[in-house]
Amino acid sequence: MTTAYNVDNNGNNLTDLATGDVSNPFSGHVDPNRATNPGLIYDIDTQNYVAFLCSIRYNAQQITAFTKDSLIVDCNAVGLKTPGDLNYPSFSVAFSGFKSVVKYKRSVRNVGKEANAVYEVTVHAPDGVEVTSKLEFGEKEDTLFGSRDKDKSNN
Repeated sequence: MTTAYNVDNNGNNLTDLATGDVSNPFSGHVDPNRATNPGLIYDIDTQNYVAFLCSIRYNAQQITAFTKDSLIVDCNAVGLKTPGDLNYPSFSVAFSGFKSVVKYKRSVRNVGKEANAVYEVTVHAPDGVEVTSKLEFGEKEDTLFGSRDKDKSNN
């Protein structure tokens, strides 16, 4: 997901051959060569997905359809506060018309070739929306949590 693109070699948007519609960030192409060295990864495991299902109000019985064993899930113990808290490269925000601040935090790990790596996000946001992010890693395999540095005891 972090290595996909939706423009061709000339910088023009790709189009869907079936419909002729212009591609968007959700309908681009995965670059398999870049996927072998993505630079950043979002660590996530089965428990994170189970917690996500709890956050969208699946019950324990419904969740067992997704787990490989008959895992009994206590959603009160593993749930995320909101579905947006899942450590996933994408998210959406519903705007209510009121001035408000919505913050999502992600944990990313530098698996790129460079130890001292800097990643800056470019976002084409709608009017009234500001997205800022600059990630600076000091070491390979460093992890950044939201806007604070990695807890060295949590390797």
